[in-house]
Amino acid sequence: MPEAEDEAGAAQPDAAPARTRPSRPVGPTRPVTSLAGFDDPLPLHQKVRAWGWGAWLVAAVLLLRLAAVAGMRLFLSVDSAEYDRLDFTGDGRRPWAVPFLYWLIPGTNRALVIGQAVVGAVCWSVLALSAGAWFRLRPARGAVAGVLAALGCTSVVTNWDAAKLSESLGLSLTVLVVAAWLNFLRRTELATALLVALATLPWLFVRQSIVPTAWMAVGLVVVAVVVLARRRGRRDLGVRLLALLAIVLAVEGALATASYSRNQEIVHENLLVIVANRVASDPARLEWFTQHGMPVPASGALDPDSLRSDPAFSDWVAHEGRSTYVRYLATHPWYTATAPLDDFAGVRQPNAEEQVPSTAMLAPPAFYASVRLVLPEPVEDLLFGPGDTGMVIALTVVVLGWSLARVGRRSPRWPLPLALIGLAVASLYTGWHGATPELDRLALAGAVALRIGLVLQLAVLIEDEVQLRRRSVDGDVAPPS
Repeated sequence: MPEAEDEAGAAQPDAAPARTRPSRPVGPTRPVTSLAGFDDPLPLHQKVRAWGWGAWLVAAVLLLRLAAVAGMRLFLSVDSAEYDRLDFTGDGRRPWAVPFLYWLIPGTNRALVIGQAVVGAVCWSVLALSAGAWFRLRPARGAVAGVLAALGCTSVVTNWDAAKLSESLGLSLTVLVVAAWLNFLRRTELATALLVALATLPWLFVRQSIVPTAWMAVGLVVVAVVVLARRRGRRDLGVRLLALLAIVLAVEGALATASYSRNQEIVHENLLVIVANRVASDPARLEWFTQHGMPVPASGALDPDSLRSDPAFSDWVAHEGRSTYVRYLATHPWYTATAPLDDFAGVRQPNAEEQVPSTAMLAPPAFYASVRLVLPEPVEDLLFGPGDTGMVIALTVVVLGWSLARVGRRSPRWPLPLALIGLAVASLYTGWHGATPELDRLALAGAVALRIGLVLQLAVLIEDEVQLRRRSVDGDVAPPS
């Protein structure tokens, strides 16, 4: 059923105001529909102007992001210099998105910190407002927008603004892509479809690890096109736009894949370290790989330096290593599904034992740069406590359990948050299986996307429950069981 605006949730619904206005010539209107079931959805900028608090939210996010890194020195790692080279051909080790941002930002290292903070503030503000537009009740709208805006101001996110690495822009573009999808599904038209494509293109060229998630997203869009074509008909405007968008995203994904294929240094190095850390340490796994063509250095040493200096092994990594590794993951589903779980959740070490840093991909505790807390510590811990995976695990259980219990009354708003949750978890798996060092850093985008999906789905469930109970009190429907 269409998601009509709740009368108690806004001063005016998306329909035209009741008062009479002077007549004026009306030109041709662009066709618009809503794949998320909204009735006559307004453009985002019109809705935000009607709220009154939208500009204040944007200003608050901008001030908090700047305050978090004000006066901080730019963190430089051994990889930072590689982002000085802007290369659109794919020959360089780093794709063009981050170097292009640094090329656009003039001035000193401090300007890079401020520039990344401003870009982050804009992208997170767009996400918060786009998510707020999905809700009919005023409390739900404000709460969702506020929670997502605050999530973008947590120290786990803001510390990367002061680092010359890809994480700051990667997180910003990730939330911008989510915001674009929220707008497209709420108001399905050519303009919002174009914004999805425009946001996706630079996102694909932030780092190579994004590409597998992007292809999974394309697959989900294709599935959605098939399902909606059966329900709404192939000639439906929304179905046709979604199909067009699937084609455009597939082309962008193919361009990114082709570009990354020109320089595989990082992929080869990651595979070498995986063999040294995960294959060599397990006799059964090592036997499988050697039986399937992996050469072993004559010395028998399987440490990274020995493997790196062995010509036969280097040749295997360059030509057969990746396909062999993928075949192992496909034929050993138990390992593929369960091996990453220990690193997904943090472990509290007993006091009697020597403390070893615990990986927590669901709540990455990675801090590469200095940052200032700008949210109250209890709020920070609730939204994104570094290393605290208990909250996100509990919330995932509640949201998925509630969704399963209410699947018979699901609304057209469900697919996007649930798809976001699924893609986030899948990205954590691909990140773990694609590398061994810096797993917390690789998990950042997935951990952020997971929280966004959980917040959206929880808010949708609550709002649907409230409105269903309201209608049951009015006698329109039976109360929920």
